[in-house]
Amino acid sequence: MDPTKDHRRVSPLGKQMGATMAKLADRMCASLAAEGEPDTKCKSCAFRLGTVPNGCAQTQSDVLKAVSEGVPFICHKNLPGQRDICHGWFALRVLTRRLEEATGQGLPPCPWEFSPPDQP
Repeated sequence: MDPTKDHRRVSPLGKQMGATMAKLADRMCASLAAEGEPDTKCKSCAFRLGTVPNGCAQTQSDVLKAVSEGVPFICHKNLPGQRDICHGWFALRVLTRRLEEATGQGLPPCPWEFSPPDQP
């Protein structure tokens, strides 16, 4: 089953985490759009409120770690062989970089590992 359509992955904690990330991403995507960078989040984006990846705690933990540590988060909708970066991740990395430049401090690393891939 396509993990972006598996509603069994959605949990109250995942929805809470996802709502926060979506809010931040939406605001930053709007700011970037005003600078000429279109919002290209896919329909099942982990940063789009209401999607399965947005409500999945496992995915949101990976999202938080990827944003905090600057590890590229790959779009869920890539075809085999594609490695397009998630636009929501990109937007939050721009925000993170700007905050780091303004404060001189980066985000701390997350104390957990990335989740294993769904398929080998």
